[in-house]
Amino acid sequence: MVCSNQKRGMPVIWKEREESRTKEELEVLLRRLPKRHAQYGQVEKDHYVEVAGQAGEERFDHYYARSQVTFPHLMLHNVRLSSFRAFQMDSVMITQWGIYVFEVKNMNGRMLFNSHPVQMLQMKEDGTVIGRKSPLEQMAENEWLLEEWLREREILFPLRSVLVLSYSKQIAENVPATQPILFSHQLPRFLHTLPVEKAIFNLDEMKALADMMIASLVHFTPKPICENARYPIEVMRRGVWCAACDRIGMVRQYGNWCCPGCGVLDKNAHVRTIRDWFLLTGEPMTNRLGREILCVDDRRLVTRLLGGMDLNKNGSFKDSSYRL
Repeated sequence: MVCSNQKRGMPVIWKEREESRTKEELEVLLRRLPKRHAQYGQVEKDHYVEVAGQAGEERFDHYYARSQVTFPHLMLHNVRLSSFRAFQMDSVMITQWGIYVFEVKNMNGRMLFNSHPVQMLQMKEDGTVIGRKSPLEQMAENEWLLEEWLREREILFPLRSVLVLSYSKQIAENVPATQPILFSHQLPRFLHTLPVEKAIFNLDEMKALADMMIASLVHFTPKPICENARYPIEVMRRGVWCAACDRIGMVRQYGNWCCPGCGVLDKNAHVRTIRDWFLLTGEPMTNRLGREILCVDDRRLVTRLLGGMDLNKNGSFKDSSYRL
């Protein structure tokens, strides 16, 4: 949790935005899955979508940081709570008179919002049309679930949902006139001109609510990647990855990992490789497995490398195993 200066006109971040676990998993697949694999192209597409979504959130954060907000507020990013089921909100702003939930979308092409049935059609530049769950439906569900979450705690507080499009090149059609919608670059003016209403909460109560949300966060723990039958561990590429040139096959030389492709030296390149395997399998790391995936034969070296990482060790000597 980070709380910035609460002086007048300064953004107040009560919870920072975390790195996407899904993005990290897709990057592991792009490193370890052979390019000839049948699913590699789909992984590339999924990674592109995930990166675009993260870029949209970063753009929102950028313009929020530039906002001269003139009323007391607290901002929380990536809030995942549970009511009837788990639900996730991109950004939540608590004010003295209500809560604003911002849903950030970064999608190319035109977005046509239909009401019968409730759906969004994404029309891409290449002419492809894809039916998707409407962000408006998602926002309505989040509002309902957040309202129930508050009611369980005997808190009655008005909720408002705002749809934020990352770039002005995005075209949204048939959005209901009652739905607040803006582009990220319009966020500073939106916040600056937001009407200040009669206070329901004081600042201490706002902080208590924000802390309550943080204490109730639902931390999503995805299954190991290779539990998905499409990504068997047998096909994953072994070896130490070079972050400089995206090559797998660094070799150990005089206390460093050296890339035979670009010549870069990296003392800690094994850390990313070991983490890749934890995400792939979810299983403990043994010395034997460490030697296999690092492509080295030195048992003492692997013991030293694993011991130097921030891992939980179980057992001793040859029976030792390590977990994240």
